[in-house]
Amino acid sequence: MSKRLVTAVCAIALSLSAFSARAETIRISYSGTSGQNLPFWVAHDAGLFKKYGVPADLVLISGGLTNIQAILANEIRFSYLGGASPIQAAVQGADIVILATAYGLMPYGLVTTSAIRSPADLKGKRAAVSRVGGIEEAAIRAAMEKMGLGPKDLTFVQAGPDALRIAAVQSGAAATAALAPPALFAATGRGLTVLTDLGALGIKYPTSVVAARRAYVAQDRPAAKKFLMAMVEGLYIYRQKKDYAVKVLEKYTKQSDPQILSQTYDYFSKNTPFVPTSDAAVIEAALPPERPAGRSAKDFFDNSILQELEQEGFAKKLGK
Repeated sequence: MSKRLVTAVCAIALSLSAFSARAETIRISYSGTSGQNLPFWVAHDAGLFKKYGVPADLVLISGGLTNIQAILANEIRFSYLGGASPIQAAVQGADIVILATAYGLMPYGLVTTSAIRSPADLKGKRAAVSRVGGIEEAAIRAAMEKMGLGPKDLTFVQAGPDALRIAAVQSGAAATAALAPPALFAATGRGLTVLTDLGALGIKYPTSVVAARRAYVAQDRPAAKKFLMAMVEGLYIYRQKKDYAVKVLEKYTKQSDPQILSQTYDYFSKNTPFVPTSDAAVIEAALPPERPAGRSAKDFFDNSILQELEQEGFAKKLGK
């Protein structure tokens, strides 16, 4: 083979390699700006998805259902969101599976004005949620049960992001809203009161999960493994480097108060696992009563890739 031909072949190979790298860029999403999303943001901002060979474009898609629709349409490969939407979709037969659970407690507080002095004062009133059927509604319904309220004692109204829900309560357009830090701390700083704190009650719930199409995971398991490697290292950095994590939190939440940012980090980090395997009891908390007969919580998540990483000692190597 002539020197000129070798050069041409190498150039073509390099060109194809560059094209392949570009073609492998995937889109990943998250569903809100509460503090439980921080490990996911850290993994992206630290360049870990690219490091492990799955360069990703990160997008905010508000609402769990919208994220699920994007996954099923192959517009999004992995989504970091509340567990209710992927579980409900899977119950209805959608090709969705949970690959990781990064936060397994309900971190919401119900905020109200001083006019609401007891749970009974909420009867017949409205509760503001970002989207009807989302995780905030699940949080409020869990709180209602704990407070002795019936399922029809509150009417749910769709009010949008945290700031708009806080404004709805302040103006009297809604009697209550479920907020997670940092919005929860911002709301109390504006004079709203916390009627009940689900986080303090230790209620299990898949608040932050990674969801994907089962077919995609089966088709490209190596990509799913690389993605989860980035997530595990992101969790490691998140837990080890508070100053860096707080800067990332400020970037995504647009919250500039150092005290609120630090409180938010502390609130979530103490209950965030190093390796985000899913627990059946946590997934069970989001399962609807009308699930198909014979199906258990274990049918809705797959820990096999994370377990494989643990067997390989991946997390231990990060510690070294």
